[in-house]
Amino acid sequence: MKHLRKLLTLVVALVMTLGLAVPAMAEDPANPAEPTPAATTTYDHPLTVTGLMTGDTVKFYKVIEWVGETSDDSDVSGWKAVSTYADVLDKDTLTAMLLGDPDADPAVAPTGVTPEIAGQLAALAQSGGVDGTISGTTATLDNPGSGMWMALITPADANTVYNPVFVSADYNLENDSDTFAATGAYDTGVAKKSTLTLTKTFENDDDYNEDDGQTTAVGDIVSFTVTTTIPGYGEVYTHPHFVLTDSLTALELDEESVTLTAPTGLTKGTGTVDVLSTTADYFVETTSSGYTITFTEKYLKTVQTATGVTVTYDAKVTTDAEDAINEEDNEVKIEYSHNPNNQNDYDVKKDTTQHYTFSLDAEGLGEGASETTNGKKTSELVKIGVDAAGNPITSVTEHSEIIGSETETWSGPLQNAVFGLWKNAQCTGDAYKEATTGADGRMNFAGLDAGEYWLKEISAPDGYVTNTTIHHVVISATFDTVTVTEYWNGSEWVAEQNSDADNPYKSATYTTDILASYTVTVDDEETASYTFTNNTENPISSTEINWEEAEIVEHPFELENTKGLELPSTGGMGTTLFYVVGTLLVLGAGVVLVSKRRITE
Repeated sequence: MKHLRKLLTLVVALVMTLGLAVPAMAEDPANPAEPTPAATTTYDHPLTVTGLMTGDTVKFYKVIEWVGETSDDSDVSGWKAVSTYADVLDKDTLTAMLLGDPDADPAVAPTGVTPEIAGQLAALAQSGGVDGTISGTTATLDNPGSGMWMALITPADANTVYNPVFVSADYNLENDSDTFAATGAYDTGVAKKSTLTLTKTFENDDDYNEDDGQTTAVGDIVSFTVTTTIPGYGEVYTHPHFVLTDSLTALELDEESVTLTAPTGLTKGTGTVDVLSTTADYFVETTSSGYTITFTEKYLKTVQTATGVTVTYDAKVTTDAEDAINEEDNEVKIEYSHNPNNQNDYDVKKDTTQHYTFSLDAEGLGEGASETTNGKKTSELVKIGVDAAGNPITSVTEHSEIIGSETETWSGPLQNAVFGLWKNAQCTGDAYKEATTGADGRMNFAGLDAGEYWLKEISAPDGYVTNTTIHHVVISATFDTVTVTEYWNGSEWVAEQNSDADNPYKSATYTTDILASYTVTVDDEETASYTFTNNTENPISSTEINWEEAEIVEHPFELENTKGLELPSTGGMGTTLFYVVGTLLVLGAGVVLVSKRRITE
């Protein structure tokens, strides 16, 4: 009984100093002389775990039990590890946990459940357990019996990671100090939760349209920032796993620009990735299309509270397709440990950014266009030849491929006219882009950012007069913010959950901005307008955006060339020739006049 009283004092101190719910193991008031055997012990006051999130579930696992006064050398003053956990909680460990060494000088306090022990216990809890009764944000276990219990929480929200919670009960009915609040606070690393975050943002320093980079031009440099949170794993996770992967589409990564920052300086590993590295904190692998950052177990075990990290990098837009719409779809994914008793079961989280590049007189609306429009040309601009009276030179007519039955007549398309596109209204300096009309009279300007441009003819086809009129071209775009849920099947993202309820895919929900419409106007005349309505349940899938064109207005802007010789006003040789001939005639007349005067004299 002397040992029991000593145990009572030490455990109360343990509860007060460590915050663990290990109630004092006092004498049974019904049997003050003899301890009550575990088999007949009753304990009516429930154990509770509070601070849960809506939808969480909890299982309780008994790890230490009361066996009374026995001659078994494995117990400590009547307390013994449940057989499942006996290898971790041997007699020496139990003694250190529950008693310490009060006779030492100075006295050694009980250790309680250290994070390392908590992780080892959680890893053994593969089966069994008692379901806690959930009421709001509290889980309870009725009639637990004397002993220490481990509560493992399964979060309803994949963004939350819990560590084990330890609560204890003795057989003193008057003792109700058996509640442990599972808040985010960290004391010994035994019980806490972390909320994961993952966000990808961008800034386009070369953005011409001032739309924060949602539209881009080929050659633009886009600066990305990825922020995420590493959970407070500590020693509770024996093999923690946290890997961040960023994948780029139609962008080329500047591999030297990938930079990771954290609240404290971290050591970057070199050579082959080694998660068990005893020196490095993380490794970085890069290619031209993305990078992967793998954190080592050594570092993750030092993360005691949720810790934010930031990754920055630059990438160049490389889209070279001549589709009317080119999408740069870029995703970042983290794969992380979330269950301390099954550390090979990783959860996932995802975020994306979308950027768009446009073309005029292009080869179609791009990947995901509907069957009625995909592969057909848009027609914002068309070059035609006319006579001096403005009548078409030929009788050739075509129709807009995109709008199909709504026939547009193109009067005599003209080939080999060279046009320039400028970013200034005076069209001074070199053209930003140049294009030559084809046999259908169209000119393709590819890889454009949305914004304002000015179009002017540089040279006309043979037999036509160059038209130097400057035309104002505007490409404008609108976007919708959507919420997307996707499912990770282990190798790729899919739009639908696995039909096998016993083996569900991991899910990720995020918000992103997607293209809703774009419009092209020339000299304030709308030549093309495309409004998109997504025809799938999820606006984003891993391979394409499936658009359904809800509205298409297309009236190609006709750029005319007049048939005839180059006029002097064009600055051609005609002006110089007239000046030379005129000067010679004047000089000749002067010579004749002087000669006549001399003869007369």
